Amino acid sequence: MKKIFAAALVLLVVPFSSSAWDKLGHDVSAMIAWENMTSKAKKNISKYLEGHDDIVYYASWMDYMGYVTKSGYSNEWFDHCVPVNKDFEYAEGDFPGDALMAIEKAIERLGDGKYRNLDDSTVLLLIKHLVHFLPDMHCPAHVIYNYRPSNYWVEINGRKELFHSVWDNMPSYGPHAWSVSEWCRYLGHCTKEERAEMVEGTPREWVADNARNCIVAYDIVRPDENVSDPDRYRGNLLAEQQLQKGGFRLAHVLNSIFGR
Repeated sequence: MKKIFAAALVLLVVPFSSSAWDKLGHDVSAMIAWENMTSKAKKNISKYLEGHDDIVYYASWMDYMGYVTKSGYSNEWFDHCVPVNKDFEYAEGDFPGDALMAIEKAIERLGDGKYRNLDDSTVLLLIKHLVHFLPDMHCPAHVIYNYRPSNYWVEINGRKELFHSVWDNMPSYGPHAWSVSEWCRYLGHCTKEERAEMVEGTPREWVADNARNCIVAYDIVRPDENVSDPDRYRGNLLAEQQLQKGGFRLAHVLNSIFGR
């Protein structure tokens, strides 16, 4: 009954799109990660990238091709989200699959050098999971608070749009019409102390951090209201923070796996 109630709240009115961040957001987090990977990690992971220059090529792969892979996940919208409770803790088991589950399974299968015992296609699929799902769980719309409605209609740019879609596209709705490289130049650098603080902990602890930080998204984009320019500016600041964390945390995970 609890799971049914949670699902009913989340599915308020209409289902979600499965994607978090738009292609721009995913490319930004992936590029931040790539530029902050060690040379050894880049060398080792490049063996599995089918000749592509970097991991950015696969940043949005799961949104387009994940549906046709036998990856062990149904790849419905909830696979790209993470459910949390009132205490901002991971609500394990609320969904049959979620982004944190995919991340933890990928780390378990690839970590401690175990990727060397897997076939190349399996390693690449798990890389795709990490490159996509880890930034996904940093998108404010993909932190699902299981005690409240998590999707509703708002107005932006003179048209109706869902809360979820607004946050997916928030980097494009803000004041900067930047390219991926320009976003990375702005977000891809920080002090050693700032980076250490961002990557401290485990993916499960990062879920709690995201939940605490992203609850404000519901104050910024409010039900049945117009998303004003000040709202978009505030939203862009939150999006910047989350894109940066997603990128540096992805680099941290990939360095820990492939940088040994």
